[in-house]
Amino acid sequence: MPAENATTLSYIITTKNKLPYLKESMGRLLQHVKEGEEIIVADAESTDSTKEFLNDLKRSGKIEYFVSEPDFGESHGLNKLLLVARGTLIKIITDDDVFHYPAIEACKKFMLSETQVDMVSTEGGFKNQNITTGVRPLVYEQNYRQWQKDHTPFSFCGLGIMIRRSSLPLLGLWNPSFRRADAEFSLRVTAGKANIAWYTGYSFVNISNPQSVSLVYMKKIKDETDRLNKFYLNKNPDSFIVEKLKVLRNKIRSGSFGKKPSSTTFQAQWPKLSADALKWLEEMNTTGNPEFLWNK
Repeated sequence: MPAENATTLSYIITTKNKLPYLKESMGRLLQHVKEGEEIIVADAESTDSTKEFLNDLKRSGKIEYFVSEPDFGESHGLNKLLLVARGTLIKIITDDDVFHYPAIEACKKFMLSETQVDMVSTEGGFKNQNITTGVRPLVYEQNYRQWQKDHTPFSFCGLGIMIRRSSLPLLGLWNPSFRRADAEFSLRVTAGKANIAWYTGYSFVNISNPQSVSLVYMKKIKDETDRLNKFYLNKNPDSFIVEKLKVLRNKIRSGSFGKKPSSTTFQAQWPKLSADALKWLEEMNTTGNPEFLWNK
C-alpha cells in the first residue's frame, strides 16, 4: 500500500480547442475526485480560451498542474503528463468522452491491493455522433481470456486503461508516430511482459465527434492498423471487397449513414449524447456482475 498522504491516483488529460466538451468532462471529474488524487492537464496551445479556463482551475486549487504549449499530438501530451504524474496509479481521462467513476474507483482499489498487477483495463462502449443511435458495447473479455492462455496480443480502446506508475519502464510510453496510439500501445503491452488484469465492468463510452482522430485521420489509421496487425499478429490486410463489407457493417452498427453533424451542431447535441452515455454505463454496471480477471 502507498505511504500515508501519498498521491494514490493521477488523472491525466490532454486537450486542444475542445473547451465546451472539456468544461463538462472536467466538471464531472471534479465531482468525483477524492483526497489523495490529482488532476494534471496538457493543452496543445489551444486558441479557444482553454488556457484561461485551466489557469482559473489551477488558481482555485482544483487541478494540480497544467501546461499549454505546442505538441505533436495526443501521445506527446500524454507522455509529458506521465513523466510529471505523482500518483501510484495513472488514469487517462479524455475531454470529449464519458466515464463511469465508480468503475474507475473499483479499478483503483484493485490495483492498490494487487500490487503485482502492472495495468488494468475495462470494457466500454461506443456512441456515434448521431444523436438517435444507441451505445454499442465494446467487449474484450474473450480476447483477454485468450491472452491469459497463450499471450496472443490484442487491441483495445485506451479509455479503460489504468497504469501503475512504477511499471512505466515495462509498459513504455505512448508512441507519437501513431495516430491510433491506443491500438499500438495495447498490442505492444499485450505482446510484452506486463502483468495485465481485466475488469468486466464498463468504465467509459467513446463518443465520436467531428474532431475525433478516428474520423479526421481515417485513411492513416487504416494503414497503421494494417501495419500493426502484420507486425504483431502476422495478419495480412483484408481484400478490397472484405474491407468494404466491414465498412458497411460498421456503418450499420453505428447508424452513421447520412450527413455528419457540423462541430456547431454536435456541440449543441453533446449534453444529450453524454447524458445518454452515462445512463447506459450505469445500467450496464448494475445489471451485470463485474469482476477482475488476472493471472495470480
